[in-house]
Amino acid sequence: MNNPELKIEQQKENDKLLCKLTGWLDPNTSQDLLYQVDLKDVKHLVVDLSKVEYVFSSGLRVLLIFQKMLEEAGGSIKLINVPEQIRFVFEDTGLDKMLETKA
Repeated sequence: MNNPELKIEQQKENDKLLCKLTGWLDPNTSQDLLYQVDLKDVKHLVVDLSKVEYVFSSGLRVLLIFQKMLEEAGGSIKLINVPEQIRFVFEDTGLDKMLETKA
């Protein structure tokens, strides 16, 4: 099996950052997400998960870290285009009640 990769595209407009992810959010790639997403001067982070194939618990942890950082700064995080199989992960873990998600 190949090691799945994570592609991270970032588009910043004023205090809003759109982050499009492609691939797997797993123990190998979640650190990339944590360190490559630039939240400097960002109040609102929108994460597009439409091309994410799988999310491991380490990826969920990074999203929660982002949420905590943004909330402490008076901002927010929103997950959009969440595929059905990933939405189930959020529902099973209860994170759908902690993170704003949209299909």
